[in-house]
Amino acid sequence: MELSDEFLEEIGAYLSGQMTPSAKNQFETRMQRDAALREEVAIQREIKVGLSFLAQKERFKAMHTNLEQRGLLTVSAADRLKTEPSPTETKVLPLPTKRTVFGPTWTYFAAAASVVLLLGLGWVVYQNRADERVDVAQNQQRFERFFSTNLKPTPLSPPNPDQLGAPQNSDQPNPDSLRLQEAITALQRQDTQTALNTLQALTQKSPGHWPASAQWYLALTYLQTNQRDQSISLLQQIAALRGHPYQREAQRLLGELVSQ
Repeated sequence: MELSDEFLEEIGAYLSGQMTPSAKNQFETRMQRDAALREEVAIQREIKVGLSFLAQKERFKAMHTNLEQRGLLTVSAADRLKTEPSPTETKVLPLPTKRTVFGPTWTYFAAAASVVLLLGLGWVVYQNRADERVDVAQNQQRFERFFSTNLKPTPLSPPNPDQLGAPQNSDQPNPDSLRLQEAITALQRQDTQTALNTLQALTQKSPGHWPASAQWYLALTYLQTNQRDQSISLLQQIAALRGHPYQREAQRLLGELVSQ
């Protein structure tokens, strides 16, 4: 994918929340269709998080240097000699005050603790993003292994003696099979939104071979678009339905997802 200045600015606007709601929806629709765009957005997000870590680290170092220069971090040897009593002097202990006031050193440690906490939370976010990228790659690999452009044909029904003389319509394509083939072609073009709309509509039709086949391809599309829960739910239905054309495939894929 070509990384032009306009393209990077668009990704930056999306990650920083500067897009309008309509522009954000359009951009997310493009991400669903374009795997390369999703990967580039994930990379730019990690870069943004990494730069934030570096900025916090530099801020912490500057704070440390400032406190050292102001003498609030450590006490020098000369300062200790000035404050220590001589052998002939009587050491006078100050009376405790009613109220304890926390000095600059305590403020420094509190600020340092806040920075450490912030960095820790940032690392958790970064690690979650890394895990998310691994999940996306694994989902894509499974989709490519199980996806096929060759649809399973309808099972042959036993002949009816009363209709042997009737004209056969086997040469005429079924409208549902045509729509299913259109959805598969959309998946090949990485037009996942068109495929989702078509497959969801097909699965709502009366039970039959082609709506059942659409269920399988819808589960694969959910997996490719990282909608893992929806994919597992649909695969569980297919795996439990005897006679489903893709029952065995669903059982295998479901086993991989559950054991992950």
